[in-house]
Amino acid sequence: MAESLTLDNPSTCVPFLEHYPERNDVPQRIPIMAWPFRLGRSPGLEYTIYSSQVSKQHAEIVRSGDNYCIRDLGSTNGTYVNGRRIAEATLSAGDIIHLARKEFRFGLDTEVHHEPTNLQVTAPSATEIPVSLIRSTELMRELIKRRDVRVIFQPIVHLETVAVLGYEALGRSTHAVLNLKPTELFNLAEQCRLAPELSRLFQNVAVEEATHLPAHTQVFLNLHPAEMHDEWLVESARDLQSRLRPTQKLVLEVHEDAVADVGTLMELRNRLHELNIGMAYDDFGSGQSRLNELAEAPPNFIKLHLGLIRDIHQSHARQELVQALNHVSKDLGVDLIAEGIETAEEAEVCRSLGCRFGQGYLFGRPQAVALLQL
Repeated sequence: MAESLTLDNPSTCVPFLEHYPERNDVPQRIPIMAWPFRLGRSPGLEYTIYSSQVSKQHAEIVRSGDNYCIRDLGSTNGTYVNGRRIAEATLSAGDIIHLARKEFRFGLDTEVHHEPTNLQVTAPSATEIPVSLIRSTELMRELIKRRDVRVIFQPIVHLETVAVLGYEALGRSTHAVLNLKPTELFNLAEQCRLAPELSRLFQNVAVEEATHLPAHTQVFLNLHPAEMHDEWLVESARDLQSRLRPTQKLVLEVHEDAVADVGTLMELRNRLHELNIGMAYDDFGSGQSRLNELAEAPPNFIKLHLGLIRDIHQSHARQELVQALNHVSKDLGVDLIAEGIETAEEAEVCRSLGCRFGQGYLFGRPQAVALLQL
């Protein structure tokens, strides 16, 4: 017999599940008022799910003190927490649970609701992430299939002459619902396990647009960290390079968070070099900069994070840091690109510290190819 949950303190958090249907049904909040809380197709369980894909006794949620855990009960189609199939897993507020294709969100509440209640949920606006991971995945696949994206380009210039070295391609969504900021869009794509596909879409659209850039220019494309483990990465880069104009050169930007190990990085750099494709370490200095990888697998460029560059003319400490990085990079044959330059003072200090190239609003905002001053 299930143990009833009693509240010794009115402020005690009460666990619940929010059920998000696959289509347009009303989402429902289900209080967890008994232990163990079993879910499945059989009548008489704490929560019955009417679906042939769900086993008769599919999973159960149990409580140990202030901790909560979900166990799979030998189901046919599996129990998943945040996209991973589990036998048993600890639950935290906000975790997404799937029983087959039925989706729930685990949460904690200070109010006690003894019966399931419908949630008042409005349709997502153009700037909101849909609450359902299933629906989000469907929308993300739709975005990728219909190519609901656009690409804008920001110039990278020689700080000495302000001549354009190349352009960084930046992706934006044009999807009616997933019209999110780039960071939010990729966060959602990661939850949907579609980040590499989204990244490749942006890369393909960027190359199509880049053929309208000047003939002698370098095209900087961002890699998503998940792509570093893709066995087809080099072949994909070869294909992208082949679709540019013969005198244009591709440069792949690797974020420092994507660096797995020196060996992987060295192999990638060497294979790209054979194809005359450049490599840049992006956002260097944003976190734990990997100096070991820089020494063992030097790229063509290091892009200094805007946090280092913003108001650098007023920070002696950051000036010393950039100057030290320049000395190391120069010995390795690596060029520095200062990102986020917005003022002439920042540009002049970066140039004097040894940065050959710069990028930022001072030299041009990201724009569609047709609007660039070519």
